[in-house]
Amino acid sequence: MNETKYSIIIPVYNSEKTLNELVLRIQAVFKEINESYELIFVDDRSQDNSWSVLMQIHDNYQNVKIIRLLRNFGQHNATVCGFSQASGKFIITMDDDLQHPPEEIPKLIDEINKGYNVVFAKYRIKYHNRIENYLSRQYQRFIHHLLGIPESITISSFAIFTGDVVKNMISIKSSYVFLPALVQKSVPINKIANVEVIHNPRKVGKSNYNIRKYLSLLLNLIINYSVLPLLIVGIFGVLISVMSFCYGIYIIYRYLIDPTNSLMGWNSLMVALTFLGGMILFSIAIIGEYLRRILTEVSYGQQYVIGDMEL
Repeated sequence: MNETKYSIIIPVYNSEKTLNELVLRIQAVFKEINESYELIFVDDRSQDNSWSVLMQIHDNYQNVKIIRLLRNFGQHNATVCGFSQASGKFIITMDDDLQHPPEEIPKLIDEINKGYNVVFAKYRIKYHNRIENYLSRQYQRFIHHLLGIPESITISSFAIFTGDVVKNMISIKSSYVFLPALVQKSVPINKIANVEVIHNPRKVGKSNYNIRKYLSLLLNLIINYSVLPLLIVGIFGVLISVMSFCYGIYIIYRYLIDPTNSLMGWNSLMVALTFLGGMILFSIAIIGEYLRRILTEVSYGQQYVIGDMEL
C-alpha cells in the first residue's frame, strides 16, 4: 500500500456552496502534481447543509475523510482534530471559502521541499473589507509580539507542515487551542518560511471572523500561552507598594521637620492600605504563576469532540 504523501485539512463552517468546487479544483491540482493525497474535512457543526454536501462528496471520492464535531469548537480546534486523522508526510491546511486558491498549493510544496518544516502563505493583496484587513494586521502584530515570532514571518491558515511538526503540535494538550502558539512551540523559527500567493475575493457568504472572534482568540493566546496578565498584575502591585512606601517616608520626613504634622490619621491609613493592597496583588501574581505552570503540565478539557465520522 502506497504511503499518502499529502493530507489536506479543511475546517468547514457554513460552506455548502463552495465545497464541491473546492474538491474539484484540489483534484485538478493533484492530478497535475501526480502525488497521492487525502482530503480531511472537519465540519465545525455548521448551521447550513454543509454536512449533507460532505456526505455526498465522501460517497463520490475514495480519498475523502469527513468528520463532524459534536458542537462548534472553532477553526483552530477543528484543525487539530484534522491533524489527529492525517496520515500524510506533509499536511496542508486551508480555508473552505475558496479565498485560498487550490492552484497555489504547488508553491507551498516547492517551498517546503527546500528544507523548511512549516511554510505559511503570504498574500499579495487580501480581499477583505477595510475593517477586516485592519483587524487582521493588528492581530498579526499582537501574535508576533507575544510569541516572539519575527515580523518578517507572516502567519496564515493557508500553510503546509511536515508530519513531524504536526505530531509535535498535537502532543501539546490544551483545550484552548491557538495554532500559531503550537507552531512556535514545535519548530525552530529558522525552519519557518513564507511564500507569496494569491488571495481571492470571497464568492459567497461573509467572513466568520469579527471583533468578538478576534478578541476571543487573543484572550486564548494571552491567558494560555503568555505570562502577560501575571506580569501586568505583578508590576502594578510592586508599583503601588513602592509608591505607598515612598509616601510613608514622606510623611515621616514631614513629621521630623514639623512635629505638628501627625503621623497617625488618614495619611497613615492610606499608606497602610495601599501597601497591603499592592503586596496582595503581587502575591496573587506569584500564585497565578504557579497555577499557570501546573495547568501547563496537566492541562485538562476537550480540544474537540467528534460527533460523526466517515473515513
